[in-house]
Amino acid sequence: MPSPTGYSNHAIHLVRTSQQMQLALSQMADQKASILMGATFVVFTIAVGQAKNGPIPISLAVLALSAFLSALCAVYAVLPSIRPPKKGFVGKPNKLFFGHFTQLDEEEWTEGILQRLRSDEGVFRTMLHDMYQNGQVLQGKKYKYLGRAYRVFIVGLSLTLIAFIAERFGFTAI
Repeated sequence: MPSPTGYSNHAIHLVRTSQQMQLALSQMADQKASILMGATFVVFTIAVGQAKNGPIPISLAVLALSAFLSALCAVYAVLPSIRPPKKGFVGKPNKLFFGHFTQLDEEEWTEGILQRLRSDEGVFRTMLHDMYQNGQVLQGKKYKYLGRAYRVFIVGLSLTLIAFIAERFGFTAI
């Protein structure tokens, strides 16, 4: 039976569960990026350390370069972006995002939020807007650059193996 406001009694549970899932996905992306950064920094450090011992084999240079590029992508995936909206910004600001509300006077922000809390629809619209914008960041930045970081690392490892085999069998040009 619908609530008096016209929304299902379970609507808030759906929205909260979706918000929690997005938060979990964001945390997983951050953890994966941290793991990849750690692995690539270790590989890069070892490669640079080995390079001090004389001429740098092509396989080692490929490994170091791919580890470095992968680490850059992973860092960019988790790099916070809290710029205030640009002048002429057309979209609605996210009232729940600290990057927005810290630009406002506390009373102005509080009044704006309290106005949204006066109806279930206002609450849902605010929550859904927050979810939408968080999803945009997940899709457009975190997962995009995390995927690139992993692909660069995998391609780099594959090219390193090919270069290593070529060097072992006496091929000087790849």
